Amino acid sequence: MARIVALLITLAAPGCVPIDGGAVEASWDIHALDGRGIADCSCTCPEITQVRFSVVPAAGGADICAGRTACQFPCRAKHGATPFDIPPGAYAVSLVPMGADGQDLAGAVDGDAGAGCLAQGGVAPTLRTVGEGQLTQMNAVLIEAGCAPVCGGSDSTGVCTQP
Repeated sequence: MARIVALLITLAAPGCVPIDGGAVEASWDIHALDGRGIADCSCTCPEITQVRFSVVPAAGGADICAGRTACQFPCRAKHGATPFDIPPGAYAVSLVPMGADGQDLAGAVDGDAGAGCLAQGGVAPTLRTVGEGQLTQMNAVLIEAGCAPVCGGSDSTGVCTQP
């Protein structure tokens, strides 16, 4: 009987996730600028190490996720969700590729690596409405980048991958 009571108390306890607003979730895939797949984030040029959400109020204002590590995910994860702390409302949501130094790479060109070394979000921000306690999903997002020379660089006949 004590086990049943303990189980009921556990089930009645509040959840582990604090809910102070809504959340946004997305999956992403990395492709080379010429359309071929990139097998590993380390093959991007410039190298994408993190992907972060950009959540900008549609009515104007600052990016809610700028500078927040809770909105950043390892590139290789190919999926992420913000905490449930985005105030309800309409937002322009996008994904921003980030480099090892923590800088946004959207539109960044690595001149040392040669032509075609560019990272970009791939799609314009998507307008989404975030609701209290709701998980707002984006469609799968394409992130485009150059293929690193060590991974096949200018050879557009196959997947961009480590030899």
